[in-house]
Amino acid sequence: MNKLVKNYIYNLIYQIFVIIVPIITAPYLARTLGPAKLGVYSYINSTTTIISTVSLLGIYTYGNRQIAYFRDNEVNINKNFWEIMISRLFLGIFGTIIYFIWGYLSRYFNYYILYYPFILANFIDCSWLFVGMEDMKPAVTKNFFAKLASVVGIFLFIKNSSDLYMYVLLLSISALIANLSVYFQIKKYVSKPKMHISLKRIHTHMKGSLILFLPQVASLIYLQIGKIMIEWITKDASNLSYYDQAEKIITIPLTIITVLNTVVMPRIANEFKNGNKKKIEQLLISTAKFTMFLACPLMIGIISIADKFIPWYLGNSFSACISIMYILAPIIITNSLIGISGTQYFTATNQINILVKSYSLAALLNIVLNTIFISLYSFVGAAISTVISSLILTIIQYYYLNKQIKISSILYESKNYLLFSIVMGIIVYFISKNMLATPVTTIIQIVTGVVIYFILIIITQDKSFKQLLNFIAFNKKK
Repeated sequence: MNKLVKNYIYNLIYQIFVIIVPIITAPYLARTLGPAKLGVYSYINSTTTIISTVSLLGIYTYGNRQIAYFRDNEVNINKNFWEIMISRLFLGIFGTIIYFIWGYLSRYFNYYILYYPFILANFIDCSWLFVGMEDMKPAVTKNFFAKLASVVGIFLFIKNSSDLYMYVLLLSISALIANLSVYFQIKKYVSKPKMHISLKRIHTHMKGSLILFLPQVASLIYLQIGKIMIEWITKDASNLSYYDQAEKIITIPLTIITVLNTVVMPRIANEFKNGNKKKIEQLLISTAKFTMFLACPLMIGIISIADKFIPWYLGNSFSACISIMYILAPIIITNSLIGISGTQYFTATNQINILVKSYSLAALLNIVLNTIFISLYSFVGAAISTVISSLILTIIQYYYLNKQIKISSILYESKNYLLFSIVMGIIVYFISKNMLATPVTTIIQIVTGVVIYFILIIITQDKSFKQLLNFIAFNKKK
């Protein structure tokens, strides 16, 4: 089986598991911890993610790409791995200092102490080695067991709202153990350091990662600033919880699509290193078709099921999530497209200036819009800001992408997927509008939607879908 398809299957299996986990745990946590305590965790997680990303200067993506560039040379793999790991150690010390200063100045210092193993797990993470080698199994396996351990722990130890301390500690410890476990498998590609590691080389790696860091930190601000500003402006953790839970639900279908980014980026980086522009174009076109084939019905599907889904899934105390889901649904398409242009193409081909420009503008716009709309509409305002910023970011990146690869025709062909999805959504709405908000209703809505969408695809003999099936069949034979 083709390595690209094999890695996609590995990641898809894991992402299906990732989808199942919150479906199981979110209703339980919503009812045991409640909106306010979940909002506190969301704030701690968002700020910790920003501190971790800023501290590591984009070195995960840099290491991933470096290994992809040199994966045919064992000496270079070994050398780059250890030099980058030492760089991560230095950056981790710096990040630890920043983390505890931030935590001390916040209202949640005790929680930050308990969550430190999570940020430490990020500092010592070596899974980028396997991603760069296009060997997804170790990274997927460790993430699988970390998730599984956290699920078991949640049902064993989280019993009421006073258990937020245990919840924070549980998630942080499971992440640390998972990242430590991967070290037992690195001997497959690297051995002990065989040469003196020079500070000059460490400086070179940090400089290289810093270039990738600029778009990454702008991207992170663009993604996380809404959550942080909800807490800052409204002073109510419950508002943050409503937004965060709705966003997590939107992210569930997105994970099926964005798994392609992890798999395809190292391949594009390697093809770029070897000068295979035609192959890069074929990869992007194929993934674009697959992305739009999935993204359109998933977006409309989320809108169709929201009002019947939230009441039984999270409880009536989270009914505010329904309106947020309606507003946020379009980011399923925009974020999927951004994954193709930004994560796959511009990162792999080292066009960092475009990423910096686009993400910086989107982040700045998001901050301005959040300042206005959160003050006026609270968490709904944050959702509006996110969608507008995401749309602008997509337009900017595809303006530059289309100058290099004529992908606009592929997006135009995808209009049928959007039309089929709208028809699907209308039928689902009328079939289920008088049904009660129960799990059975949601299942009926999903099954009905899938059947209608594929009937329309088959009836119209969609050319892009046939090409997609041929592409998958061809790669499976390899």
